[in-house]
Amino acid sequence: MQVRFDCPACKKSHVLDMPETTIHLTCSQTGKHMELRLGAGGEVKARVVGLNGEATVESEEA
Repeated sequence: MQVRFDCPACKKSHVLDMPETTIHLTCSQTGKHMELRLGAGGEVKARVVGLNGEATVESEEA
C-alpha cells in the first residue's frame, strides 16, 4: 500500500510503499532511525526511535 507521511526527523512529506503494518527505516536526510505504523484507514504514525527503542519524536499526523 502506498502511503504519504510527514517525517518527524526531517519535517518533510514522503511517499512510501508499505508492504507490512510496521516497518523500520532510516531517514536519508538526517540518518535517524524511524518506525512507521500503518493504522486503520491507511493513516500512518511515524516516530523517531532512539537507541533504547523508545520514541524520541512522534509525527504530528494522528
